[in-house]
Amino acid sequence: MTAGPVSQHQASTLEQALAMLAPSGLLVGCRRIETGDASHILPAESATILSRATAARDASGAGRLLARRLLRQLGHPDVAIARGKTGEPVWPAGVVGSIAHDADFAVAVAACSQTMRGVGVDIEPTLPLPPGLEPVVLNPRDRLAGYDAAIAARIAFAAKEAAYKASFPLDGRVLGFEDIAVDLAAGLATLSNGRHIEVRISTSTHLLALAFVSSA
Repeated sequence: MTAGPVSQHQASTLEQALAMLAPSGLLVGCRRIETGDASHILPAESATILSRATAARDASGAGRLLARRLLRQLGHPDVAIARGKTGEPVWPAGVVGSIAHDADFAVAVAACSQTMRGVGVDIEPTLPLPPGLEPVVLNPRDRLAGYDAAIAARIAFAAKEAAYKASFPLDGRVLGFEDIAVDLAAGLATLSNGRHIEVRISTSTHLLALAFVSSA
């Protein structure tokens, strides 16, 4: 897999869409996953990335390459981003961030912790959820109005993934889908502990979900 002009344009378009979702102070990036992107995994990161599948390691390498570019802009050059015990990226002190990927693209976001207390991102194909997954993802407290019913459950999935990532640095809790209720029209995720997290959605060739808790 290599990135030709079309895929480079797609990555740029997705990055622009993500930037439009982002509040002030949040840096964003998007990259087409390329064959060989696993080479961007640093030795300190490799020890914590357990997958040996080529596609998975290429995706991890693409995401970490993006994340390190954002960290350089925040004054943290050449920092390894290892995985924590529950799989979360470990960011340097004073930074919050998130990494995600689907089969084709990786995305990353980062901000100073003085600006954001928590942030999460997810990217998904603009497709219905696989059969049988919708009852696992959704609960009666979810509000999905305002989006195409065919993909609303997938949007809820992405929103919950992003909200969980944004909440973890704050609460340190591993959450299930049942622990998060989303109101897509209001742009809000509510956790079982009562925490509210702002969620923003973009739908185009891919679904982008951005969740954050501001420091203000």
